[in-house]
Amino acid sequence: MRYTVFYSLGLVTFFVLLVVLFILLDQLIIHRFFDPLQVPSFILNGILLILLIPLLLLFLNYIRKERQKYIASQMEIQKYKLTLEKSTIAAYIISDKGFLYISPAFAELFGYSREEFYEGKIALNDLIEVEFHDIVSKNMKDRLKGKDVVANYQIKARRKDGTELYLELYPSLEVFNGINVIIGNVINRTEKHFMLIELEKREKALTQAQKTAGIFYWEYDILRDELIWSTPIYELLEIPEHEEASFELLLSKVHPDDREVLLISKEQELKGRSITNVFRVLRKDGTISTVYTVSQSMLDDKGQATMVVGTMQDMTKRLNEEDRLERSEIQYKSLFENNLDTVVLLDLEGNVLSINEMGLSTFGYTKEEIVHQNAINVVSPEYTEAAKRLFVQVLLGEPKRVQLQVIHKQGHFVDLDITVMPITVKSEVEGVFCIAKDVTEQKEHVKTIEKLAYQDHLTGLPNRRRLLELMTLHLEEAKNNSLMMGILYIDLDRLKFVNDNLGHVYGDELIIEAGKRILTSIRAEDTLARVGGDEFVVIIPNIPDLEITTKIAKGIMDSFKAGFIIGNKLFRTTASIGISAFPTHGTEINDLISKADKAMYFVKSSGKDHFKIFESNLSEKEKRKFILQTSLESSLKNKAFYLMYQPRMDVQTGRTSTFESLIRWDNPELGLVNPSEFIKIAEETGDIVPLGEWVLSESLRTLKHLHLSGMKHLKVSVNVSVRQLYHSHFDQTISSMLQQYQLPPSSLELEVTESMLINDDQEISNVLKSLRAQGVCLSIDDFGTGNSSISYLKRLSVDVLKIDRSFITGLPGAKENAAITAAMINLAHDLNIKVVCEGIETKEELAAIIKMNSDEVQGYFISYPLSKEDLFLFLNNETVKGRKLLDHFKPPAD
Repeated sequence: MRYTVFYSLGLVTFFVLLVVLFILLDQLIIHRFFDPLQVPSFILNGILLILLIPLLLLFLNYIRKERQKYIASQMEIQKYKLTLEKSTIAAYIISDKGFLYISPAFAELFGYSREEFYEGKIALNDLIEVEFHDIVSKNMKDRLKGKDVVANYQIKARRKDGTELYLELYPSLEVFNGINVIIGNVINRTEKHFMLIELEKREKALTQAQKTAGIFYWEYDILRDELIWSTPIYELLEIPEHEEASFELLLSKVHPDDREVLLISKEQELKGRSITNVFRVLRKDGTISTVYTVSQSMLDDKGQATMVVGTMQDMTKRLNEEDRLERSEIQYKSLFENNLDTVVLLDLEGNVLSINEMGLSTFGYTKEEIVHQNAINVVSPEYTEAAKRLFVQVLLGEPKRVQLQVIHKQGHFVDLDITVMPITVKSEVEGVFCIAKDVTEQKEHVKTIEKLAYQDHLTGLPNRRRLLELMTLHLEEAKNNSLMMGILYIDLDRLKFVNDNLGHVYGDELIIEAGKRILTSIRAEDTLARVGGDEFVVIIPNIPDLEITTKIAKGIMDSFKAGFIIGNKLFRTTASIGISAFPTHGTEINDLISKADKAMYFVKSSGKDHFKIFESNLSEKEKRKFILQTSLESSLKNKAFYLMYQPRMDVQTGRTSTFESLIRWDNPELGLVNPSEFIKIAEETGDIVPLGEWVLSESLRTLKHLHLSGMKHLKVSVNVSVRQLYHSHFDQTISSMLQQYQLPPSSLELEVTESMLINDDQEISNVLKSLRAQGVCLSIDDFGTGNSSISYLKRLSVDVLKIDRSFITGLPGAKENAAITAAMINLAHDLNIKVVCEGIETKEELAAIIKMNSDEVQGYFISYPLSKEDLFLFLNNETVKGRKLLDHFKPPAD
């Protein structure tokens, strides 16, 4: 119909154009070149009309032929209609002018009426998603021109209602009496598309289950000659995943001696037989893996094999664990019988069809007792409902992994990690395959770890984490019942003495015994926790007033009076106790603990062996000390400490030979704190050990930078506290740091004070001798200010003696100081010890010291303490300055 209208319109259009042409020729030619008086107009018009008649006849002949082609093409289309009208095939016929025919199935597929297509309302691209327009348009144009194009292609389209369609087009070129048309069939792949997406999800889950179980799936489609195997098999065979799986590729990885076995097995599988095999795989590193495979052939109605499915498992580790059983003995044993985990085969009702030996051991039953019994009977009641739901999900084709608890025949519980997979044949689930690993011991370990997370490892008491949880519960209870809750913060007063003199074994025993004494002094409803090295906290819940807390504190102190027997020795120690209470001193846990802690520190600084209830009106001195005590650790973490460096100049060369590291503290609350103030507190709290290690590390780091810049002659001098020397393995710590920064031991000088050496402490002497043996230099700081004993200078092989500033002040006028200083310098030189005079602040003092032959000098006159950056600048410019300085004070020649 559409083409009839087209031809009619064409004919009318031609006649109109012919009339227009006639008029134009009449006006442009006849009237212009001929005189109407000589030749009548009708004659000329007639001649013109006769000339246009052939053109008219040619056009009419063209119209006739085109109409004949159209009628003939419609007859050809009609032949297709007879076939397609009652067919379920979605087909169409289209030319460059639009759809010529739409099958009912095609119209139904897209949800449009056929009239909408014939009336030209719907073009092919209207059905297709935008991203496929170019592909379809180009394919159609090229095909209509007779070019070679792909036979079929896939597109995404939409129905009239917006539903997504995934289609495969099979267009072909046909010529109907000279008219090129495309006849296309459309196959709906939508269901297949979404099935593939779902299949991909299941394959991922199955791959994970296979990796977990160590059993890998493969299948061979005999009709399509297509082999597919799961991702873990690529890893097992060391084959890149982009390579297409094939039997030939598998054979290339198999040991040559085992290839014939696989070839024979394949023939048997094609005949419909199930095969079990063991073969060896050659790995890239030259080793051999042993692979166990089980296959099952699927048959069609005629008994012909159409597909083979199977599993693979790397048996190498298992064979090694079984003392390398003879290969010939394990080649034909099934995975089911030899698996080191429990393996159970269930029917669709959950009854046990088969179970391996490990399973019998796991459950404690014989085969006769458990086979044909329902598996749910051995599941712990707590897990029964979960097991039933799991089984239903697996029957729907979904592999699952879950942890369940079962009951052993002897009555105890066994925890299992189970992987459950459906056994599918021809898309039907015929049974369930279970692999279970006994994780009872593992779960016990987890419980133990959880217990340790809340328990102090030394005393068995609750630790800080558990304390905070219990405090939260008791605090909530106190709030609800309008009661008080007391907190005792307890510190053992002489634990350091025991650790330093007898060692930490005795110290630990003292902590344990102290915890037991405290437990005997508190109520049954109270809680004792250990929160630090020598610190305990007691929670006293549900009390009417503070009197009970003080009574308990006194009881704890009284219990300590009898002393402690540690290693057959009697030790007497006391406790310092701080007390806070809810709601008197606060409503938050951390605030209550902090205030009890503050009160305890007040007791320790006031003589120890006492208790104190927190008071907010502490003296300024007490507050300052408390701030310093409680902020030392956090300041170290927050980098509030920093180092300054004071050079020591060699008198002979005028160059810096050594620089001393001096710690500074910029406290967030108090500002700059004098080292003499905070070092004493750090020694009391024990923070001097980590603080000292930080100073050593930073000093060596700076020295390493200087060595790398070419100043390898430099040394660094670091002050050491007595508590550091008592700390275990201090000499090993120094050795490790020197190795870390790759510095020679001789580049480090450790300064100890004279008071550390006077008492001839054997432990300190041993540590210093060990350091000296490593090559570390030892220096005696502030020499002459203590109760001097010259013997230790020789005993410890001291390298450097630093004469205190108190002997330098006033030189050369102070005669006594001059005599003492000269004597100490001469004594040190006689013992082959280098001398450093420190605290030089005037040119007169420097001149006097140079005259006394001091080896090195240090003080503000040489250089103030410098930052790291300023130290680098000083060292780079010191040679000329130092030489001039020495020349200025050089004694005149005799």
